[in-house]
Amino acid sequence: MFNNLEQQKGDLGSINAELERQAKIYRGLGISKDDIMRLAAPRPDFLPYELSIPIITLGSSVDLDRQAKYAGITTNFNLSLAHDDAGAITYGSPHLIWMHDGTKFEGQTIEWSLNQMTPGERPATIADGIALALVYRNIHRTFKGHNIDLRGSAMGSMGTVILGQGSRGFVLSHVSSHHGRRDWCLALSGG
Repeated sequence: MFNNLEQQKGDLGSINAELERQAKIYRGLGISKDDIMRLAAPRPDFLPYELSIPIITLGSSVDLDRQAKYAGITTNFNLSLAHDDAGAITYGSPHLIWMHDGTKFEGQTIEWSLNQMTPGERPATIADGIALALVYRNIHRTFKGHNIDLRGSAMGSMGTVILGQGSRGFVLSHVSSHHGRRDWCLALSGG
């Protein structure tokens, strides 16, 4: 992934190369390379250091169920029932965001992690999580037995949404009880 942030955060050439890679993936969902490349911009200086993964999220511009299926994600609920929560944003068109996969908070409770967020950070949404899994197919290697909590999306009274690794790939699930769990990591977005 984007390991050398200090060198690359202002390097539009590196960002362009990464977005070209993502544009090839999104072509299968009918998004043109031009639509992706026009979003290229340096990482904003106000973002916390940990938000270092550049991701194009399609937001609601392409049906979330279609995006999840394309990413090979199994879902066990109707994604259209989810809504933004906790200050999260699901964009209506493709948008460049910067993410953290949640390992920053590995071993901590979600409640503790939410209290550690800094200005510029927001909980990741379902759309952000799908984009992360789609453009970084090997992101599951960073899970280390953890699920990624997508606290930016809620399922009403049914609880929060997590992205985990199932026996056949990624799984999006909703769970009603999360209190005190340390085997989930809170994913963050910004930008």
